[in-house]
Amino acid sequence: MSFPKSSIVTRGNLTRVGIFTALIILSTLAPIQSISATAPQFNAHIEVVSPIQKFALTQWKVPSSAAGPYGIGTDTNGRVWFTENATNKLARFDPATNNFIEWNITTPNSQPRNIFVKLVTVGNLSATQVFFTEYAASKVARFDSSSNNFTEWSLPAGSNPTSIYVDENNDIWFTESGRDIIARLVTSTSTLTEWTLPGATGTPGSPLLEPSGIYVQVVTRPAYRNRFVWFAETLGNKVGRIEVTSNELSIWDLSGLGLGTYSPTDIVQGVYQTLPVSIITNMNNKISVLGNDTGGGSLYQETVLPAINSGPMGLAYDSPRNAAWFAENNVGKIANLNTTSVLAGQLLTPTYCTIPPHTGTTICASPSTMTVANITSTASTVVGVTSLGSPASSTVTVSPGLGVFEYPLPSNSSRPTHVAVDSAGNVWFTENNATDNRIGRFSIPYILQVSASPTVRNIHPGQAATFSVNVTLTSGVAQPVQLSLVNAPPGVTPAFNPQTQTPPFTSTLTITTTNSTPTGTFPISIKATSGSLVVSTPITLNVQAVQAPPFDFSVSLVGAATATILQGGSASFNVSVGLTSGSPKTVSLTASGLPTGASYSFTNSSGTPPFSSTLNVITGVYTPGGTYQITITGTSGSLMHTATPTASLTVTELPRDFNLTASATQILLVQSSKTVLTITVASVGYFNGNVTLSSAITPSQPGLTVNFAPYSTLYPPPNGGIAQTAVGITAQKNTVGTYQITITGSSSTPPRTHQLTITVQVSPCLIATATYGSELAPQVQFLRDFRDQQIMNTFAGSNFMTAFNAWYYSFSPGVAQYEYSHPTVRTIAKTALYPLIGVLQLSSSTFTLFAFNPEFAALTAGLVAGALIGLVYLSLPVFGTLWITRRKISAQTKRHISLIMTTLFIALLGLFIASEILAMPFEMMLSSAGLVLAAVLAGSLLPSLYAVQYIKRRI
Repeated sequence: MSFPKSSIVTRGNLTRVGIFTALIILSTLAPIQSISATAPQFNAHIEVVSPIQKFALTQWKVPSSAAGPYGIGTDTNGRVWFTENATNKLARFDPATNNFIEWNITTPNSQPRNIFVKLVTVGNLSATQVFFTEYAASKVARFDSSSNNFTEWSLPAGSNPTSIYVDENNDIWFTESGRDIIARLVTSTSTLTEWTLPGATGTPGSPLLEPSGIYVQVVTRPAYRNRFVWFAETLGNKVGRIEVTSNELSIWDLSGLGLGTYSPTDIVQGVYQTLPVSIITNMNNKISVLGNDTGGGSLYQETVLPAINSGPMGLAYDSPRNAAWFAENNVGKIANLNTTSVLAGQLLTPTYCTIPPHTGTTICASPSTMTVANITSTASTVVGVTSLGSPASSTVTVSPGLGVFEYPLPSNSSRPTHVAVDSAGNVWFTENNATDNRIGRFSIPYILQVSASPTVRNIHPGQAATFSVNVTLTSGVAQPVQLSLVNAPPGVTPAFNPQTQTPPFTSTLTITTTNSTPTGTFPISIKATSGSLVVSTPITLNVQAVQAPPFDFSVSLVGAATATILQGGSASFNVSVGLTSGSPKTVSLTASGLPTGASYSFTNSSGTPPFSSTLNVITGVYTPGGTYQITITGTSGSLMHTATPTASLTVTELPRDFNLTASATQILLVQSSKTVLTITVASVGYFNGNVTLSSAITPSQPGLTVNFAPYSTLYPPPNGGIAQTAVGITAQKNTVGTYQITITGSSSTPPRTHQLTITVQVSPCLIATATYGSELAPQVQFLRDFRDQQIMNTFAGSNFMTAFNAWYYSFSPGVAQYEYSHPTVRTIAKTALYPLIGVLQLSSSTFTLFAFNPEFAALTAGLVAGALIGLVYLSLPVFGTLWITRRKISAQTKRHISLIMTTLFIALLGLFIASEILAMPFEMMLSSAGLVLAAVLAGSLLPSLYAVQYIKRRI
């Protein structure tokens, strides 16, 4: 069961029970203070099951005329107790004797209403105690059947108690409908505790809420025990629950459903499929189901009753039938709600508060209070009046609706009021109309069913035939059944085992013949007798003359019946075909049940028994592994037999697997860099299939990406063949730390994995940061963004940066540390870096200009940067060197230098293009670095060379 949390703080979560098979939430209602006005849709799923189609109806006139029978209950002895609202009596009816006993209630004109019957133990004796409310007298009372003693407790004037419930402690719980109060009377101390509900009347006898139905739910769990008191407010249009331990009050306001006034009259706890629920009758011709609150709301579903303005009331829950029975007071019907279907409705959210004087949670609005006081009880003994009833019997038939089944009574004005279900499954009810003045009972008719299997037996004289006789109880209460045989042929002896038993049971009938039993066809009846009920079923016994035996044969395995082989292997089984009877005929052998891809042959596929044969089974290398039951069948005309025992062949699969490896297991990267590894998949044995590669990073890091290129699915040839692809691992600029990368290869075999450990280190611009004093300096941020946002986002640029970082970080930490220690050097370095910043800004603009093709943009930006760096930083020293050696520089030398540089540039450019197309990371690293260095050389050498030649000609 689901129960409310012990503290209101925990009520924010709604636990949905896992066992719902089709839970549908149609809409969500707000709390009472702000309920949506949108009309909900109901009956989204109501499962109609087959009810009991007919009940035997028996009705008894109450001895006192116009007694107004009202509340009803049953005791453990099958006796029925009810109140007589109009004649002020308590009555008991014993259906075993048709005997009524009526007791005059001590207080006159008290108008007794609802009743609760309980078996109690007083000392070593058991007694039935009947608790009931006295509406007009504002009293609750108890009757003890062992002493004919009435005990009454007087309540404040105008209380008008109606419904009543007695818990396992004999505490009486009841509703004071006239004062809008829920009350508990502890009978051992006569202590009365009253909970005044929010919005209660200030004038006793003039209710504003009129609490009516009540039910006490006792919750017992390890180290926890509590009571939950459920009630219905007829005028308040609400369903409520008090948690007794904390005085917490939960209110479900039905007005918020937007469908008018419900006027709930009665409430009971039941189970809807497997979900604990409250079931409520409503005067607006509906029956509602409210899933028990689990901390934030309840599933609510309602069903409109088939009969119009039926006035449902007087609930009783029938656990064995999974149904809630109730009376339809206005139309003379008894009905039940099927609770085996799935609860499907909307979420109805209650409001919560705590009735004073307890504190710590929200206090209910005034005048909500809890009071405790002692009240006086009075006891009296009266003499019962005994009389006999006059039963009238008939049959009532169901009229089904959507989940509700109605059983019309003979009089549609009989005013049925309350319902009770006894331990035998009988449904009892009161008929309150002064003219009808009855109590009634639905009981299941006693119906048996008898069947025999088989229904026909063929035997020869002197043989015996057996039949299996199945006796089942269709409805009603089981009684002993005796079996007998009718119209048995002469010369036979029947025997039942067992012959007498209480259904359901199965008996074996053995009919034994003698050699003198006449031949022929004999129709016989098997008769089942239970009291006045007699049911029979026919069987047929064919006694046939002895004839020559027909041809028959047997098939069996000789020697081993099991074999285990590898795929592609073969197995054999020895078969023997014998003659059982008659003259021999040709028998053909076949086999079935072989695995896919296997074939078979017999050394003798047919012959005249007796003969032997060998079954040879041949498998292929791709025959599925497993154990197969091979059926060997012998056929001769319409006669077929299978070999015993069955041949069992186990095929063991050849090795089929693959290995997954990578070119490295430990990887070191800096931020904004990329590395490429080679993934190799090698087949093992007869593996034949695709291997799909995937990756997982632990812990998860969006800045670390893994891409397989050119393939993410590989096909290694069988028997040791391999297939390879590259995996690129890129670390974004904000990524840092150590991660585990799992490369997984998935195929039809179990997956294989390769673990990579990658450590990503910070990739700062060390010298620039030291020069400008902060990583946040605009120049440093520009250099980082140019590198990370433009160059590193290309295949060419990321591979170039791999080579550049290897060179740069070999000396930059020492240079940066020296700058931090010598401020004068930082000033000089800042001046030296001004041209470089300008060169790289121009290179960045070049990248932006060709951004429509990022790879070309990266190449162009690199060439521009290299040429300008050579021109700015190296052209002057190169010019000086060339000027000193100017006598050795001829026009031919200049041409040779130009040819060498052009050839080198073209070769590097070709390698660059090939690396780009074929995604070759190492070759791209060489070609991109070489092109940049060639651009630096060209930017410094060519202008200096031409300048020297020019000046020489002018001198």
